[in-house]
Amino acid sequence: MKLKYIIALLILSNTTLFAQFKITGKATTKENNPVAFAEVLLISQDAKTSKSELTNDKGNFVLEAKQGEYTLEIRQVSELLFTKNITLTAALDLGVITIDSAIQLESVVVGGKKKLIERKIDRLVFNVENSINATGGDALEALRITPGVKVQNDNITIIGKSNLSVMIDDKIIQLSEEDLANYLKSIPSDNIKSIEVITTPPAKYEADGKSGLVNIKLKKAKKDSWNALVGSTYLQRFYSQGAVMGNFNYNKNKLGITSSFNYLTGKRYNIQDDYTYFPSETWHTNSSYKGKNTRIYGKLGVDYQITSKWTLGGQILFNSSKPLYTDSPFTSIYDNATGKTTSYLKSNGGVAALKSAISSLNFYNEFKIDSLGKKITLNLDYFNYDTKQSRTYNGISVVENPYSQQYFAGMNNNKQGITNLSGKLDIDYPIKWVTLSFGGKVSNSNSNNNISAFNSGLVDTPVLELPLAQSEFEYTENIQAVYFSGNKKINDHWDSQFGLRMETTQTKIFAGSLNQPINKDYIKFFPTAYLTYNANDNSTFSFSYSKRIERPQFSDLNPNVHFWNPFQSFTGNPFLQPAFIDNTELTYTYKKLESKLYFSYEDNLISGVSIADPDSNNILRTSKNHIDTQRYGISENYVFDRFKWWTSNNAVDFNYAISKSSLTFTQREQKGFNSRLSTNNDFNLNTNKTVLFNVSYWYSFPGIDGIFHNREMSSFSLAFQYLLWNKDLKISLRGTDIFKTEKINSSSTVNGVYQEGEYYYDNQSFQLSVSYKFGNKKSDTKQRVTGNEEERSRTGN
Repeated sequence: MKLKYIIALLILSNTTLFAQFKITGKATTKENNPVAFAEVLLISQDAKTSKSELTNDKGNFVLEAKQGEYTLEIRQVSELLFTKNITLTAALDLGVITIDSAIQLESVVVGGKKKLIERKIDRLVFNVENSINATGGDALEALRITPGVKVQNDNITIIGKSNLSVMIDDKIIQLSEEDLANYLKSIPSDNIKSIEVITTPPAKYEADGKSGLVNIKLKKAKKDSWNALVGSTYLQRFYSQGAVMGNFNYNKNKLGITSSFNYLTGKRYNIQDDYTYFPSETWHTNSSYKGKNTRIYGKLGVDYQITSKWTLGGQILFNSSKPLYTDSPFTSIYDNATGKTTSYLKSNGGVAALKSAISSLNFYNEFKIDSLGKKITLNLDYFNYDTKQSRTYNGISVVENPYSQQYFAGMNNNKQGITNLSGKLDIDYPIKWVTLSFGGKVSNSNSNNNISAFNSGLVDTPVLELPLAQSEFEYTENIQAVYFSGNKKINDHWDSQFGLRMETTQTKIFAGSLNQPINKDYIKFFPTAYLTYNANDNSTFSFSYSKRIERPQFSDLNPNVHFWNPFQSFTGNPFLQPAFIDNTELTYTYKKLESKLYFSYEDNLISGVSIADPDSNNILRTSKNHIDTQRYGISENYVFDRFKWWTSNNAVDFNYAISKSSLTFTQREQKGFNSRLSTNNDFNLNTNKTVLFNVSYWYSFPGIDGIFHNREMSSFSLAFQYLLWNKDLKISLRGTDIFKTEKINSSSTVNGVYQEGEYYYDNQSFQLSVSYKFGNKKSDTKQRVTGNEEERSRTGN
């Protein structure tokens, strides 16, 4: 019996000895402001062991340790703010710790890495540098795995909503869909620090953001350090592709330099099938094409701190691309009654050559008024986009019975130049009862197109000459904007932010096909509002609202006609008007689970439409303001990280859409559900975290989008990463869309004619990437975030 008591006593004493007790507290200043992102250290009496955590944005911290004697320290940027000796025998609440002085940091990393996903009052932050699946790719591939973002056919949207705008380091890049995709493909994902998904953007951002913004934040050098990275990637799709890249960052004393370079060359094969079901005939067009491209991307940025309060800097960026597309479209025409081929159109091969160059210059001044956060930022930007495109086509049209043959040929040349000049002034002015920011912006955009084109139609003899007809298209846009925004912390539980932006716009359109210029002037207001309730450290409710605008792309406004063959053509619409979008969200966050209810209303949305004429069999593709959509949705996002070796991010979105079209020749109203689920899993396969593995999968259910019905699609991907030489050498192998299921299939009925498209854009790929980073790693833990850099003015092809 005594032995049993002794054993029980030993077990009890060992349990107490090795139990983990929580140490909690809150660090604040004398003014009762939280000391955020400070390092809390717990050092044992023998100084052999220590633990550290960061205070959160409210100044709270939690540590766990065994019983014993410790010294607790609070440090910020290596400065000791607080110290206390403690004896830990049970859970210990230190209460509010008042600190005499503290540095207000925007971003701090102390030991370890940031969470994969972070939630702020107005945005979700996806830390790309912590994602295995993003390694060795490009910016567009990084967006594919970003929570809340969907990329299909290089078209970027917010899940459950419509298109969005993309920013690089707070500067908007609003090119046409194809040009934007090519630009993002030139930016290596290894250069990306994080991606911010902003579904309800604050008033400081331009209102032209459709259903929201994504902001790609590039890496910068840490304080008192320099670093460099070199790498190479081999990608095997249907054809192969290769890339080399490098970057160099320097930050010492008053000088900061950031630079990067990327060169890519390779081929890609895309499959496109279109079906048009006329009353008596079915037209099937296969227009699959091979694309060959060479891209060069480079960036150089310099910051210099003239005084402790005054910093100025600049950035130059260039992106050059030379794609070449070759195709041999073939159209089979079937009799609906017999199912037999009655005629066909055969192209001898079309060639589309494109040269494009993007250059951007930015100059900024940042002046800090005081140490409390008051500052003035001035940005001056120049943006230029030049492109030359030439496309030729020729072929024959054959009728089987009785046999007859005709010929066709054509050419389209387009030389386009887009320039933008903009200036923006931002003032951050926190006062005792509210944090204010206000400012204004002026912007001027000019687009000039010189077009020469010829389309022979169907003729009886081979076309030997191509007499080109000349035409012009010019577009000028001036925007003036002012805004103000205020953030008010009501108490320990309630936080609020509000803003209002006013934009005045003047546009002028001139085209050779128009009798007179088209002028459009308008003034619009764009309110934003956020309200957050923190019930406790684990539970938060938030409400947000914003109004946005979608301005038409320049290519959508151009009325000049572009022919693919005698029956299929594309033309822009100079009478397009801007569309407006209202977004409302109610979000509840509990620990690692985020639940969101949302509603959006899209008014007079711009949408592409293919108008098939059942009498002539002509198909005209254009854009019109004709869609109003109400969307009611719910989304869930859960991060599972209970195990050190496994982090899993899981999301599901479910929404009901009601779309109404103002066009009499389309289906006037469509109602239906849309849903999507995804999972992204990172695994550490050894204790040193040098062997890493990723499994990701997403599935989109059938749904509706405006006048279109979309079928289901999915993608399954694997990634493997091996780190060597103190984790400086990185070898990555990735397989994307392994089962080749990311196929787009959409259908619509226009003018009584049912149309269906099936497309596969060569997403199945296997990629090998090798990169090596080196440099001086001595640095402070603080990372300076420039902030208040204005978005690049909107341009488009």
